[in-house]
Amino acid sequence: MKKSLVSFLLLVLLFTATVVLAQDSAPTVADLAEGITTIPVAGATCARGTPYSFAARPGDPEKLMIYFQGGGACWNDLTCRVGGTFDDVVEAGELDFYGGVFDFANAENPLADYSMVIVMYCTGDVHIGDAVATFTGGEGAFDIDFKGVVNTRAVLDWTFANYPDVTNLIVAGTSAGAYGAIYHTPTILAQYPDAQTLVFGDAGVGVTVAGWDGTETWNMTANLPDAPEFSDINMDDFTTGLYAVNSALFPEVRFAEYTTAADEVQVGFYAFQGAVPSGWAAGMQASFDTLNALDNFNSYLAWGSSHTILATPLLYSMQVGGARFLDWFTGLVNDDSVENIACSDCVAEEFYTP
Repeated sequence: MKKSLVSFLLLVLLFTATVVLAQDSAPTVADLAEGITTIPVAGATCARGTPYSFAARPGDPEKLMIYFQGGGACWNDLTCRVGGTFDDVVEAGELDFYGGVFDFANAENPLADYSMVIVMYCTGDVHIGDAVATFTGGEGAFDIDFKGVVNTRAVLDWTFANYPDVTNLIVAGTSAGAYGAIYHTPTILAQYPDAQTLVFGDAGVGVTVAGWDGTETWNMTANLPDAPEFSDINMDDFTTGLYAVNSALFPEVRFAEYTTAADEVQVGFYAFQGAVPSGWAAGMQASFDTLNALDNFNSYLAWGSSHTILATPLLYSMQVGGARFLDWFTGLVNDDSVENIACSDCVAEEFYTP
């Protein structure tokens, strides 16, 4: 490993060591039953002060997926109000209806034997905030605790203690979780520098309007690594910047993203920022054009307007130009060479049939 990268990883470990929450009362992975178990985090809360929990599923201890859950986002009076645009609680059983990579009985599931840690989401800040903000709604002023970073690092503290010897690592996130995954990549890879790693963003391209202040509201930059590569990221295109910086710092790691060409949820959030919805597609394509030029990045641009794939049955049926998504994703998991996939007719549906 290059000396400069070793120094950077040590910097990340020192930077994050002081902000995790104690997990002395949490069960260890040896205590967990088969299947997915919800684990409360002492002292951690969701956006409106309700208790926070994460989830874990024991499997092969050397194979680990750290998965960042999705659930919308908020940054102003309109989006942060009760009943707004994000999930503000962690509820028991909310993972019971997940499919895709969480369908452990499916013989085609490439992650069926993986251990999994699910960073649950309820903070409105796409897992990257560390702030308290006051907004005004119909019933007066209210506070939102944007504590995605604090909660995530508590989960990672437990993860690192319980999975010390990981050889195959997947850092993934869906929707809001896609941003959490790429944001926390340096911290995770500092812990597992020798693992074969895939960082995968599902339906979280991050097209934003110039001058949008959501990341500032969340205090996103406060917890980025103290390195010039991160301070130089353009906040008007922060997701593309995070991928580009991480891919340069970790050239042996595979990075990839998936989206549909007219993702209705991503387009909707783009409109909530005050943009013309039709502009989202051009922003998405510009991001993919930039990142596809990198040696260790791949993209899959699918037809339609559906949102997310990893935790849905679409994982097994999506196909573009004869290229089945499951085969493409499995290739990434196995560190095989894959092509960038893009729909040409992005309206016509195409499903894999055995």
